[in-house]
Amino acid sequence: MMRIAMLTALLCLAPQLAHADGRLNVRFDLTEANVRGAFTQVGMAWPGFEVELEKTFKTHKIVASGFALGVRREAFYGFTAFGETKGVQRWDEGTYLMLRMFRTVRLPHNSSWLIGPSVAIFYGIPGTTLDRTITTSAATGGPYFTHVFPMRNAEVPQTLATQADVGRSSAILYPEVSLSIKKRLIKGGVTLEWLAGARMIRFGVIDSSDQGDRFDERRTFTPTAGMRLGLRIF
Repeated sequence: MMRIAMLTALLCLAPQLAHADGRLNVRFDLTEANVRGAFTQVGMAWPGFEVELEKTFKTHKIVASGFALGVRREAFYGFTAFGETKGVQRWDEGTYLMLRMFRTVRLPHNSSWLIGPSVAIFYGIPGTTLDRTITTSAATGGPYFTHVFPMRNAEVPQTLATQADVGRSSAILYPEVSLSIKKRLIKGGVTLEWLAGARMIRFGVIDSSDQGDRFDERRTFTPTAGMRLGLRIF
């Protein structure tokens, strides 16, 4: 992942080599997830903010029309074990690096409208927004609780782990697939994009009852929708 990010950054610094137009994009979105437990379903929704540098090839390739490299920040909420909010702020939680490849096609008879899919990879440290515990009661007794949390599947560089005071195995890596409709304004100098997609995030689920604790994993497709504003910078 680090090698891919470095290669993409070098291309971004040399647009003449990539034969591309460059844009600075800002994205706002809302993501929802519903994770099923043994006794109840845990739902969560969170907003996100993203800044990226996008490169659009002047000559579209067979697979891709361009790529983007950016940083994503998700709204952070400090939750206690049973849903109460506490005043905790960490700069590292809910922060991701993002690499996106996209393909665009002009709509017939109107060159200012484009449509196309994109595939992105996110790598970072999730915040406690994705870590929830709720209680429930059943006819057989209770209260019981269901705890969900994102399954870490990537490592953090030792220098960053030390600075952020987290373990090396604190990061997650997950994909996003989306479809967008883009409007070109002011001769292409400004773009406004509406997008909808889904991320595949694996959650761990712990269900606790008077019969003991049970652990499961859930591969969850989390829908997301938002807007992206782009400004041409070269």
